[in-house]
Amino acid sequence: MKFLFFIFFISSYAYSQFNLIDENGLKQGDWVLFYPYNQSDSIVSEKGVFVDDLEDGLWIKYHKNGKIREIVNYLKGDLHGLRLLITKHGKLKEQENFINGKYDGLQMYFHDNGKPSTTITYLNGVKDGPLIKYYSNGKTQEKSYYLNDKKEGISTWYFDNEQISLQYRYLAGMIIDTAYVYYKDGFLKSKYSYIQNEMHGKKITYYKSGVIQETGSFLNDKKVGFWCKYDTVGVEIECVEYKKGIKQ
Repeated sequence: MKFLFFIFFISSYAYSQFNLIDENGLKQGDWVLFYPYNQSDSIVSEKGVFVDDLEDGLWIKYHKNGKIREIVNYLKGDLHGLRLLITKHGKLKEQENFINGKYDGLQMYFHDNGKPSTTITYLNGVKDGPLIKYYSNGKTQEKSYYLNDKKEGISTWYFDNEQISLQYRYLAGMIIDTAYVYYKDGFLKSKYSYIQNEMHGKKITYYKSGVIQETGSFLNDKKVGFWCKYDTVGVEIECVEYKKGIKQ
């Protein structure tokens, strides 16, 4: 009987060291939180430390099946350091880095099969650096670069066979210069020009053979002038005139 009382006393004392609230009503020290509405309160949802009612340091959060769902670090209530998000099957879903509550450094996201889906770099909460997106087979889908949260330079998109599908050039987030579109087997499909995110200038579309399929022009993102179509040997089929995007 004395032995049972001793166990009860130790267990009660140990539990009393968790989930403390000070005289000012602020959560302090180690806390263990449980999922609500269960037959038993033994299913832990979160474990971590509070300092003056703010999360601080390492927190571990759990799925209802008991497996870890999130490992995250805080500093005075703000996300600070590494954050890992994990599926209930134990696969890594997100790997993020924070400084004082803002994204900072390399962020990684994953497909269900465990392969990366996106990697992107942040600086002080804004995109700043390379962005790479991947197909679920691991092959590259997009390569871009950000400067101060806006796309900058050449962005390239790929088919799942690693052939280029599309290329744009960006300046401060705006598409500029000539854009190129390709067939899946690598042949040029079309090219056209942009000025500040609007199509402006001549567009040429090609058959896979390299023969011109269609020509026309844009002004302020609207079709203008004569748009002409050609057959596979280059013979003109028809020409249609446009004014401010409206067919005449």
